[in-house]
Amino acid sequence: MKLLSVSLVALLLSGAALAFQQGEVKAAQAGAPAATADAAVIAQQLPSYPLAKCPVSGEELGGMGKVLDVVHEGHLVRLCCKACVKEFQKDPAKTLKSIEEAVVAQQKPSFPTMKCPVSGEDMGADTIDVVYGTRLVRLCCKGCKKGFEKDPAATMAKIDAALIAEQAKSYPLKTCLVSGEPIEGAGFDQLYGVRLTRFCCEKCGKEFQKDPAKYLAALDKAAPKKN
Repeated sequence: MKLLSVSLVALLLSGAALAFQQGEVKAAQAGAPAATADAAVIAQQLPSYPLAKCPVSGEELGGMGKVLDVVHEGHLVRLCCKACVKEFQKDPAKTLKSIEEAVVAQQKPSFPTMKCPVSGEDMGADTIDVVYGTRLVRLCCKGCKKGFEKDPAATMAKIDAALIAEQAKSYPLKTCLVSGEPIEGAGFDQLYGVRLTRFCCEKCGKEFQKDPAKYLAALDKAAPKKN
């Protein structure tokens, strides 16, 4: 009897574990909060995510309800529905390639420097484009790719600084994007993806993160119209 009881308990526990795992998958597909690591990837890569359409179906993101944010091997993929999640899982490499191509196409024209952020050398015929998350990194040669991979944070900090310096030249507002107060001195600058946002203080920079779309709309309105 005692052996039977232990076996029965083991069977019940394994069944509960399976049900829990299935529940986790269902919750993730329904857009429930991701694990901490995945949430960090989403927060970091979403601001520079390059596509407004589902890379699987081609439908507008949000047109079929809540957008499903999937993290696959450290890469953010935004999908329009559960069916596209299943389709994506059949050939993730194909979809990830299309996202990377979109990152390069979108960010290459405004890449802020023609000097390699690893070597400091001028870009030339051997320049390569590397996608890091949803950010473009341009390097002068394949050898510098190895240097970048050793310390990505240092390279990204250089690119971020170059983006801020370049965009500051034509930034359309002299007031804080959140408080509306004049920006005195250096103010507080931060990037939202690859876009400069300026504030009177760090506190306003944090407030911006609560509703970026609201404040970016105000920045769009102030930006000069393109002919």
